[in-house]
Amino acid sequence: MNITLTPEQSQIVQQKLQSGRYQDMDDLFIKAFQLLDDWEEHSLIESSDWIASTRTKVDAAIDSIAANGGNDGEMAVTELLDKFRQAREASQ
Repeated sequence: MNITLTPEQSQIVQQKLQSGRYQDMDDLFIKAFQLLDDWEEHSLIESSDWIASTRTKVDAAIDSIAANGGNDGEMAVTELLDKFRQAREASQ
């Protein structure tokens, strides 16, 4: 089988081979096809059922935060930094 690569594709292949991560072109293409299989499998998982289920979970989390309160990311980081400062001060 002969495969014709565009100049950009050929450059990518050469860069990958020069990186030393792959022994040869066969090794590179084996990994590429494994990733393609993984991507296709993942794409099949992301069906409308999966999306609907995820939306339901996100909605439930939002409702829980609204009902029980919650911290945004910035507040959570600030609280962690305060705990680290207190622990450092206590150890000095």
